Amino acid sequence: MPANDVNILMYHSISDGSGPTCIAPATFVRQMAVIQECGYQVIALRELADWCRGERELSPRSLVLTFDDGYEDFASVAWPELKQRGWSATVFLPTGRVGGDVDWDQGSDHRPLMSWDTIAELAREGVDFGGHTIGHVDLTTLPRSVAQVEIVESKRQIEDHVGRAAACFAAPFGRTSADVRSEIGRHYQLAVGTAMGRAQPKSNPHDLPRIEMWYYRNITRWRTYLQGGGQAHFQIRRALRRARTMLTTLKA
Repeated sequence: MPANDVNILMYHSISDGSGPTCIAPATFVRQMAVIQECGYQVIALRELADWCRGERELSPRSLVLTFDDGYEDFASVAWPELKQRGWSATVFLPTGRVGGDVDWDQGSDHRPLMSWDTIAELAREGVDFGGHTIGHVDLTTLPRSVAQVEIVESKRQIEDHVGRAAACFAAPFGRTSADVRSEIGRHYQLAVGTAMGRAQPKSNPHDLPRIEMWYYRNITRWRTYLQGGGQAHFQIRRALRRARTMLTTLKA
């Protein structure tokens, strides 16, 4: 893979639940081990801000870990694994759902989300938290003024609870428009989407692509990818994801 590209990994729940938003804990541990074995440097998402502006160079093996939604199993399963390796991550929070459970995924089994007390404790330990709207809503379906509230208030609520600026954002379901991205850019340094790809200096800093880790549960395939191979699998998955996104857009 090109030396200037950065892999931003996308996770949701680290659990044995069903569906593509769940990665089994044992699989997650093996994925993390391979990252370390392949000599990658895990950095915080907010560190890409200067890189996107061309004001900073990164290690050719830089990698970012992101987790959407703020599942309780991030605190109980994922964070202990990352902490013992000296790594951090960015977790995107739907602030109005904190302390509740997930009911927006089709077939959801109502997995619990972290509380504000847990979030504040993790922030003190080095976890970075970013906005994910208030109600985990599709921003493209909302009037502009309502979308603005979802974007701005989620930032304010996180900052009130963790005492640190929320620099990054992820739109629920990865759905944005030019107007939504413009609004996000007024309040956040960076934002990530769900397009399958590696971030590049020319990438839109408010719609950075990510690597969906559901596609790399096979550890041999994951190791091959990090070592620069497996491009056919990567390209096929990226094409299928683009097609699915286009289909969803047409149906909307």
